[in-house]
Amino acid sequence: MDERLLLLQRIVASRTFAKSPRLTRFLEFICVSLIEGRAREINEQQIGIHVFGRSATYSASDDSIVRSQARLLRQRLEEYFETESPLSTLIVTIPKGGYVPVFETRSSTAAPVVRAPTIHAPTPEETSTPIAVAPSSRGPRFGTALLVIAVLVLLLSAGLLYRRMRSQRAEASADPLWSKLFTPERPVLIVPSDDALVLFQEFTRTPVQLDDYLSGTYLSKANLPSIGGAPLSAEWFASHQYTSSADLNLALRLGRLPQAIGAEVETRNARVLRIDDLKSRNVILIGGSGANPWVSLFQNRLNFDVTWDWKASEGFVLNKHPAKGEGSIYRETLADGARHSYGVLAFLPGIEGNGDALLFEGTGMAGTESAADFPFSPVAFQNFARTIGATKDHMPYFEVLLETSSVGGNAPEASVITFRIIQP
Repeated sequence: MDERLLLLQRIVASRTFAKSPRLTRFLEFICVSLIEGRAREINEQQIGIHVFGRSATYSASDDSIVRSQARLLRQRLEEYFETESPLSTLIVTIPKGGYVPVFETRSSTAAPVVRAPTIHAPTPEETSTPIAVAPSSRGPRFGTALLVIAVLVLLLSAGLLYRRMRSQRAEASADPLWSKLFTPERPVLIVPSDDALVLFQEFTRTPVQLDDYLSGTYLSKANLPSIGGAPLSAEWFASHQYTSSADLNLALRLGRLPQAIGAEVETRNARVLRIDDLKSRNVILIGGSGANPWVSLFQNRLNFDVTWDWKASEGFVLNKHPAKGEGSIYRETLADGARHSYGVLAFLPGIEGNGDALLFEGTGMAGTESAADFPFSPVAFQNFARTIGATKDHMPYFEVLLETSSVGGNAPEASVITFRIIQP
C-alpha cells in the first residue's frame, strides 16, 4: 500500500483526530485527491462542497468555513507529529496559502530521537577499582529511567487494550443487527451515495427520480448553468463518479466487522446497480434519496422521510405520522454557532420481502454520519436495542431519528429523538 495512505490511516485513527470528524474528512479529502492525481480539484470551493456540505453555488469569499478549518487542521497535524508520532520519518503538512498537502521525509535533525538507556558492561579494571562513583551519580537516575519506561509501556498497553475492548463492545452491542445482515447464505451489497448526482441537482435545482436516474434521461432534460462563462456539460456528469471519503470509510468499517468474515460483501456504485441486485442480496444504502435514489424504493414503508429541497438548498426529515410531542418536520438549522443535523437509521425487510436492508440517511453529511456512527456506539446503541426489545439472537426491524450538533470541527455523539418499530 502507498506509504502516504498508511500514514493517513494512522493519523485519522489517532487520539488527536478522534473527536474531530470534520477535520478528519478535510484531511482525507485533500490527501486522497492528491494521491489519486486530482490535485487540481483541491481548492476552497471543492472542499466546501465535498467536506462541509456547502451547495455547489456557495460563495467561498463570503463563507470562511474552509479557511478557519484549515488553520485548525494545520495545528492538529503539528500536534499529532509532536506528541503521538514524534519519530515518524514521513510527515504531511498543509503549506499556508493553499490546501494541497505535502508529504515529505522529516530530516534527522528535525525529528527527536528517543533512545533507551545504554547499559555498559563493566570492564575488569572498573570492577577492581574501589571507587564507588557510579552507584551514587548514575544508579538512581538509571533506575528512575527504567521505571519511567516501564510506566509508559504499561500506559500504552492499557490504552491499546482499552481501545480494543471499546471497539469490541461497540461491535457486540449491535451483534444481532450485523449477524442478520452478514451471513454466508446471502451476499451483501453496500451502495454509497453518488456525489456527482448531488452536484447535478445543486446546479439544476431539480430533483432526480430513480427512473430518470437509471435511464440517464435526467441528463438530456437538464438546463445546466454556466460557471465562469463556461457552460457545464451533461457529458461531464455522466462520465464522473464521485463518492465521499466518509461513505467509503463506512463501507470499509462494515467490511471489517467480525460477522462479515465468511460473507460475500461487495461495494458497488449506485449508477450501475439494477433492481434485481437488490432482490438477491442483503443491501446497505448510504445517503438519502437525493444522494442515493435507490432509497426511494423503501420510502413508502418508512415513517421518517429524509428529503432535500434543492431550490432552497435545505435538508429536512418529514415525520409522516407524528406521535404526541413529536414534530412533523425536523429541519437542519444553524443556531448559536452550532449546526443541528438529523439522521435516520432504518433496518427493514428487503425489496419484495427478500433479505434485509439497512439505510443510513441524513439531512446532510453530518446527519448521515450520525446515522453511520450510531450502531457502532457501545452505549447509545445498546440502550436503544434494549428499548426496542432486541436480544442477542434477535433484532426487530426499526427506524430511528437522530439529532447531532456540530461546532467547528467537533461533533458530539448523536441523540435519539424518536423511533418506530417496523412490522415484517
